[in-house]
Amino acid sequence: MAYLQAPAEGQWQDGEQSSKDDIVIFEVMVDDIGLPDWCKRRAELERRFRQDTVITRYMPMPLV
Repeated sequence: MAYLQAPAEGQWQDGEQSSKDDIVIFEVMVDDIGLPDWCKRRAELERRFRQDTVITRYMPMPLV
């Protein structure tokens, strides 16, 4: 899922200096998470999009 309100605006603070950037949020839902594979994917995304850091996170979500 991609959030269609994207890109959102992010503000980054580095000491006294701040800068703004556009951010895009994607959500992926899977039955099973393979952490080593996702670490590789994150590194590839950082390289491909020339980013210092791509944030990835996972949250267990039991279905009711």
